[in-house]
Amino acid sequence: MTALITEPSSAASRLGFAMTDAVTSTRRYLLRSVRQPDIVVGGILMPIIFVLLFGYVFGSSIQLPAGNYRAYLMSGLFAQSTLFSSAAVAVAVATDMADGVIDRFKVLPIARSSVLIGRTVCTVIVGLPSLAVMISCALAVGWRAENGFGDAVAGFALLSLFGFTMGWAGAVIGMYAKSPQAADALSMVPSMMLGFVSNVFVNTANMPAWLRAFANWNPMSAVVSASRALFGNSQGVPVPHVWPLQHPVITTLAMSGVLLGVLVPVAVRRYAAPT
Repeated sequence: MTALITEPSSAASRLGFAMTDAVTSTRRYLLRSVRQPDIVVGGILMPIIFVLLFGYVFGSSIQLPAGNYRAYLMSGLFAQSTLFSSAAVAVAVATDMADGVIDRFKVLPIARSSVLIGRTVCTVIVGLPSLAVMISCALAVGWRAENGFGDAVAGFALLSLFGFTMGWAGAVIGMYAKSPQAADALSMVPSMMLGFVSNVFVNTANMPAWLRAFANWNPMSAVVSASRALFGNSQGVPVPHVWPLQHPVITTLAMSGVLLGVLVPVAVRRYAAPT
C-alpha cells in the first residue's frame, strides 16, 4: 500500500512540520560541510590573515587618541567576517540551483522555506570555528572584552544575528544569479562597499564629507559601533553625531528585523517559482 501524504490542516501543525524540515535541512548541510574540510580550513585561515594584514601591515600607520589600534580594529573584523559569509551562501545556493539540487527539493513535501533556512543557519554554525580562531587572535594581539562577560555574549549574539541576516541576502543573490561565478561576483560588490566604506578600519571623521555621509549611515558602521560599545573597545574615538551610530544596538536590531522581513519572503518566493 502507498501511504498518502496529507498537508497539515492547522497553522500550529504547519509550523511544527516547517521547523522539523528546517532542522533536517540544517543537519544535511552540516553533514555536507563535514565532508568538505577544505571549506572549514579556509574559513579558519582567513581570520589569521585579516588580523596580520590589517592589524600589523596597515595598522602600524594608524594612531588612535588612546588605547591599542588592534583592540579597536577587532570589533570591526568580527563584523566584517560575518558580512563576507553572505558570499559563501550566495555561491552555495547558486551551485545548488545550477546542479539541480533545488529542483529536486521542490518536488519533496517539505516547507518551502526549510532549505534556505538550513543553508543560512548552517553558515552561522560552520562559521563558529572561524570565530573562535579570530577571538584567539584578538586576545593574542591585545583585544579584551572590557565590559564583562554578559556584554561580550550580547555582542557576539548581535554579530550572529547580523551574519544570519546577511546570509539571507546571500541566498537572494544566489537564487537570482545565473551561475555560481555570477553569484560570487555579485555578492562581493556589496560586501566590499559595505565592509570598507565604513568605520571597520578607521574613524569616519577623517573621510571626505560626501564619503563620510555614506560611511556614517552605512548599516555596517552601526553593527561595528554596536560591537565596540558592547565590548568596550571605542579606544577614545568620538562617535559621530548621527542617529544610527549614537544608538547602534537598537539600529542593528531594527535593521536586521526589517531586512529579514524583506529578504526571507523574496528568497522563498523565488525558491517556489517554476524554473
